[in-house]
Amino acid sequence: MHAIWLTFSKSDRDYLKKISDVISEKYQAPKFEPHITIYGLVDSEISLIDSIAKEVILNCNSFLVKKSEILQSEELWKTVYIELKMNTQLELIHKNLKKHFEKILKYEFNPHISLIYKILPIQEKIKIINELDIKNEFMINKLVVQKFFPDIEKWKIVKEYNLI
Repeated sequence: MHAIWLTFSKSDRDYLKKISDVISEKYQAPKFEPHITIYGLVDSEISLIDSIAKEVILNCNSFLVKKSEILQSEELWKTVYIELKMNTQLELIHKNLKKHFEKILKYEFNPHISLIYKILPIQEKIKIINELDIKNEFMINKLVVQKFFPDIEKWKIVKEYNLI
């Protein structure tokens, strides 16, 4: 299984990783690379994903994503997260991936950046949110393919594609 992510410029990656690592350490949660899952858990050969990814990002420029708000949910993958405003680039990349992968898996895209993966009481999640002061925009400059494992700390980026 593989997930297709968008990842950030070095400065934004470092900024988000620091926030996420501090929260994860405080709550003994697994650490992970900051990302936006643009298409999730495709059960397909890496060679097929590779050729599709190359086609999808052809002529695709780096772009900014903007924060909408910081939210929490009961879902592990969205314990506490930065909800993002949809934009043309996010829509286009997702739509182009969907064209190829929806036969394998339907993926409902809701752009966000997770900050922690751990089931926590709602009071704790609200406390985390209230202690955060997060900037409003982030630069996306890569599409990556991540090899998924149930153990979050085993996740591995297996392919990277730079946006122009």
